Amino acid sequence: MNIKHRHFIQKSQIKELQDDILTQYDEKFVNQIFPKKARIEVIQTDAGDTLYAVNNVLKLWKSKEGYIPVLTLLLNKQVKMKKIVVDKGAIRFVTNSADVMRPGITKIDPTIKNGDIVVIVDENHDRALAIGKSLLDAKEMEELKSGKVVKNLHTIQDDVWKFEKEFR
Repeated sequence: MNIKHRHFIQKSQIKELQDDILTQYDEKFVNQIFPKKARIEVIQTDAGDTLYAVNNVLKLWKSKEGYIPVLTLLLNKQVKMKKIVVDKGAIRFVTNSADVMRPGITKIDPTIKNGDIVVIVDENHDRALAIGKSLLDAKEMEELKSGKVVKNLHTIQDDVWKFEKEFR
């Protein structure tokens, strides 16, 4: 993943971006991503991805699934999101980009709705493993015994993770 184009957006465009993000997340999330005084850079990659750096820190990735916070923000506890907790048997699969299956889940945030972007954490350390998109409401997940319930979107060691580590 290489940078094809990058530029800073004007203050008037920041509000438009925040309003677009508010269609997917709440005000609290937006405030965690964007401080009061923010310089926002839009980065287009050769892979067709759009990334957003706030004050020179990569924070968001826009994919076809919507806006996804960079995993580092969750590892550093800078952003709070709805959470799916998986058992230790699922960790290896989730970190290798596998979707989350119902048997591997030990706890489900009851406010999760179908289509929500969620953080997937391990049960022992409450550490972010991946970011995914819920395929069901929390209540529907609870009732299932098997099957895929969260689509894995972003993990440690994927292209966005590697790009972030090299980003300046």
